[in-house]
Amino acid sequence: MSIYLELVLFALGLAIGSFLNVFILRYSPEDKFFDWKRTKGRSHCPHCHKTLSWYELIPLASYMIQRGRCRVCQARLTVQYPLVELASALIFVFVPKIIQNFFFFTGTKYTLLLSGSSAIWIIVFLLLLSAFIIDLRHYIIPNTANLTIFILGILWVVLGSELGVFSSVFGSSFLKQYGVALPSFSSIWLNHLLGAVAGSLFFFLIVVLSRGKAMGMGDVKLIGALGLLFGWPDIGVVILLSFIIGAIISVFLVIKKDKKLSDKVPFGPFIVIASAVVFFVGTGLMKLYFGIIGL
Repeated sequence: MSIYLELVLFALGLAIGSFLNVFILRYSPEDKFFDWKRTKGRSHCPHCHKTLSWYELIPLASYMIQRGRCRVCQARLTVQYPLVELASALIFVFVPKIIQNFFFFTGTKYTLLLSGSSAIWIIVFLLLLSAFIIDLRHYIIPNTANLTIFILGILWVVLGSELGVFSSVFGSSFLKQYGVALPSFSSIWLNHLLGAVAGSLFFFLIVVLSRGKAMGMGDVKLIGALGLLFGWPDIGVVILLSFIIGAIISVFLVIKKDKKLSDKVPFGPFIVIASAVVFFVGTGLMKLYFGIIGL
């Protein structure tokens, strides 16, 4: 991928991230997730409510130039603005780099498969980014977001099984040789169905046994959708990482006295972080792990 295409994708990602901020910040649990009406209307400062000019809405740049403050009232703006915009830009640039490792074609077929598969995973990570922020703000993961990820999971498996995307010896695993080394089915569909069932059943048991105190049904639906998308054994690594990351962050928050042991901490963001780790650096992480244990 040329540097010029990467710059175009980065700029497009920044623009989408700016739109995503509006979409997320104006969301409330009573809304439909895909209710585009709430994106209408001019953007304004959340403190003094001044309508923002075009030069105050340049993704990433405006926040940096204004040093994270409203130009009029000087109130500090949430760091969510630049972080979401930057995350969206990085998603647009790096997702195609990961996806292209699955292809062994040339010409038009390669371009179409790469574009289609990259689009699927870009949308997935934009949805996960939205779920991350919404769960932090409202302690809820919208059902529509989970359902959309589930549908995209079906499309991803169809591309792989019907069009030969997963024609390498590593199958559909983002863990590559480490994924193949773990127990799995030879059928792509069975591996992905196993991921969906195993993930959602495991989380459902946690919800039942904890009476909803450890996590909610939104987490069950999210891990089920991601299980279909990632398949087995990748989803197993996602689950393990989500608990490790959750434990580390929760202990840190308790030590800092930002949270008490009895306080609720949304689990969705930990699932999102773990999913990103497996997708982008899963192979390197497994290599490091097996190197530490001497295998």
